[in-house]
Formats: sequence, structure tokens, C-alpha cells
Amino acid sequence: MPMPAVDDLVAASDVIITRRGEPVRLSFVTSDDAEALQAYVRSLSASSRHKRFLGALSELPKAVLDDFVALGRNDRYSLVGTMDHEGIVAEARYALDRATGRVEFGLSVHDRWHGHGIGPALIADLERRALALGGVRLSGDALSSNSVMIALARKAGFTIQPHADDWTLVQFEKGLSADHPRRVCLR
Repeated sequence: MPMPAVDDLVAASDVIITRRGEPVRLSFVTSDDAEALQAYVRSLSASSRHKRFLGALSELPKAVLDDFVALGRNDRYSLVGTMDHEGIVAEARYALDRATGRVEFGLSVHDRWHGHGIGPALIADLERRALALGGVRLSGDALSSNSVMIALARKAGFTIQPHADDWTLVQFEKGLSADHPRRVCLR
């Protein structure tokens, strides 16, 4: 499957819906979004930042932020979920390994919006995006103490296992198939 041009990807956006029916617009992050993304990361609780980035940080280091906003570089993409009058309420990052077809991802939902169905809807959207890139497996890592992400991954059909290289982490993985599109149940 041919890879769309980066300009096509910038124009592409999706809308996911919260449990209460509120729209969350997903769009690719570009260099114009760097300050807003950094402000979002700073606004997360210390616990949420630790869970998302697998360690303590108060903001994204400049090199990491630069990588987040470099759309498509090394087959890596960042998304933000925005709501009218709220700004960024979620973010996700995913990367394709062309040799294996594995798409690795990480995501966060702002503390204020936990429990509104944004996480499951975002994972479903990431599955679709991974398939569009030619991915065959979707995977991620989480702290073994991150019971919310583990439950979310399990409910989305991922297998959970100890991480091979780090005892503090678990790895979740799921095979992707265009024949069985994932439907999201937000209840």
C-alpha cells in the first residue's frame, strides 16, 4: 500500500466521541503545535506524566518535543485530541517499524477527562491508522503498576505480558486485521 504524502496526513483528521457525546478532534501535531503540546504535558498530574513517559519529568525535553512535532520523520506520528473551549485533552504517539510491520504507541488523556471514553476511542483510531500505514501488529509498553492502561489494553483485545528487558514494565500487543475492524463500546 503506498504511503500518503505528509501533506495528505496533515490534512487528515478524525473525530472521536466521549461517552457524553462530546466531539474530540484528532489531528496530527506539527511544529506550530509545539508550545500547546508542551503546555498540555506540563498540565498533566505528576502521576499521569510518570505513567505516560515511564519516568519522572515535568515537561518534554527539547529533543523529545522536536521529535514529537516532526511529522512523519522516521515513520513517527503524533496526534492531539482537542475539544472546543478545552484545548488539548489527549495525545498519542505512534511509530511504524517497516521491517516487522509493528506499530508501537503511547498515549495520554488529561486527568480531568479520565473515564470519559477517550482512551478506548483513541486506541480504536490508532488501530485504523496503524492498518493504513501497513502495520500488522500494534503494541506498547506500560508500567506494571499502571492498572488503568493495562485494563484499557486488555479490554481492547491486547495480550499483556512481562516486558523482556525491564521488570518494571509490561508489554501489550495485538494483531491487526482489516477483516475485523474494531468497534468501540464506550459503556
